[in-house]
Amino acid sequence: MESPFRADILRGQVAFVTGGGSGIGFEISRQFGKHGASVAIMGRRRHVLDAAVSALQSEGIQAIGLAGDVRKREDASRVLEEAFKHFGKLDILVNGAAGNFLASPEDLSPNAFRTVLDIDSVGTYTMSHEALNYLKKGGQGKGLSTGGLILNISATLHYTASWYQIHVSAAKAAVDSITRSLALEWGTDYDIRVNGIAPGPIQDTPGMRKLVPAEMQSDVSRDDRLLHKLGKTWDIAMAALYLASDAGKFVNGTTMIVDGGHWLSQPRYIAKEDVKNLSRVVEKKSRKSPVGIPSSKL
Repeated sequence: MESPFRADILRGQVAFVTGGGSGIGFEISRQFGKHGASVAIMGRRRHVLDAAVSALQSEGIQAIGLAGDVRKREDASRVLEEAFKHFGKLDILVNGAAGNFLASPEDLSPNAFRTVLDIDSVGTYTMSHEALNYLKKGGQGKGLSTGGLILNISATLHYTASWYQIHVSAAKAAVDSITRSLALEWGTDYDIRVNGIAPGPIQDTPGMRKLVPAEMQSDVSRDDRLLHKLGKTWDIAMAALYLASDAGKFVNGTTMIVDGGHWLSQPRYIAKEDVKNLSRVVEKKSRKSPVGIPSSKL
């Protein structure tokens, strides 16, 4: 799809994207690059990073891949410093790394619950904390940019409640709170804007493949979505471009819902037994080709 934005709106900027090797994170990286930014992507799997970087570079985008775990402060510090040394500055941090799997509360161990919070919410704060010196106003500390942007990828699950998603709902609620608090603190002190995007169901993403296998997606009722379709990664990337561009320069502390109005139909009643059966299908598929975080290992 053709972008409505000028091709140079992010010219000269440097973006760092966690979870940038696939899904929403990759498309944000791609669109940022196509609109003039240089991009560093971070992830835990080197082969995924290498494939993503190769794809970005094939489109003429300046991109590097840095392996690391957002749960580890030493990894966060190391990869951000590597990106800064490579590109000479940092303007945008996108916190897109996330963990998810289906689990009922009675079957979800506290350790499994904690793992998702560590990736989504603690990871978001850890990356933001370590990026501060590179982003803050006036080139203080190690940074060279005059202010910057932090963009946190959230969700809409916690606006009401969802079966088998207590861990993710708690994690994303924390992410939204982090967004508001940092927007107040760092917007005032360092001219850093902090915003979020809450995607709805997005097709062709790891999240959809983990939670709704392809053979079951046709069973999802189209009537549950006001625009009668799943979103695309492109839709989320366009929202990210808006927030990163001068058009969004007066937006701070906001989590933008990008789901076609899907969340307005909540609570959508889905029988818990249906979700239980779905979780069994997902778990069976994950044993054959592991994706996400198998709850049995947490």
